[in-house]
Amino acid sequence: MLGLIVVAVDGSDGLAAHAVLDELLGVPVLARSIAGALPADESVTGVLVVPQELCDKVQADVVERFGFDEIDRVVSGGPGMAAAVQAGLSALPDDVETVIVQHGAQALCPMGLVERVVQAARDGGAAAPGVRLLGTVVNAAGDDVEAAAGGHNLRQLQGPQAFAVGDLKEAVGNAGDGAAVSQDPAQWALAAGGKLAVIDGDADNMLLRDAADVGRAIEVFSRRAVEFPFVYPRDLLPDDPLADALAPGDSGEGQGASE
Repeated sequence: MLGLIVVAVDGSDGLAAHAVLDELLGVPVLARSIAGALPADESVTGVLVVPQELCDKVQADVVERFGFDEIDRVVSGGPGMAAAVQAGLSALPDDVETVIVQHGAQALCPMGLVERVVQAARDGGAAAPGVRLLGTVVNAAGDDVEAAAGGHNLRQLQGPQAFAVGDLKEAVGNAGDGAAVSQDPAQWALAAGGKLAVIDGDADNMLLRDAADVGRAIEVFSRRAVEFPFVYPRDLLPDDPLADALAPGDSGEGQGASE
């Protein structure tokens, strides 16, 4: 079974937990991030990890309102990515073999990317999209500056990422917690001695970290709206005439008995 953990907690890279509930072109950032991590051709069992005080609000305003039936549980976790991913793993069913990890502020994931990430993880144990770092890359520590080794091969990792669930459990168990700990699950996997497949990412698939990034995201959507999953609140969708016709208690039900 394929699992999904979406993390929206404080202390991780990206927008704060309350900020991912702000709207991006009429839809919460968090809702767009969830949609981008859902494969189109495979069902998932999903866990959404948020601060305790936001659990009920997120359940109502994001999961239920936008129809994310794939999210089976909203649990509390964090602060920090390691603690949140650990909470998500604990909430997943035991039969999950591969798990997608998505940051709640990764709202610009185009359709088709998560499927490629999952396939690469199934082939090699862990996978993440990455984009080439352009220009000259250096290591700079104060006045000590040197060219980064293998600069033309350097990649900036993105999300969603995917892992064999056993490998992720081992990696997060070794990650620890706190401000000094990396907030990137792919880096935990590498630090634990695992292999990571880096597939071609997308230059616009940036993690939103501040208001300026949200502004850039609006520009991206203006150019590429058809390339992102459609997300719309259930309460604003038009009524389904077929569903209305089949609803229990319709006046046509049982008419024959009165004739």
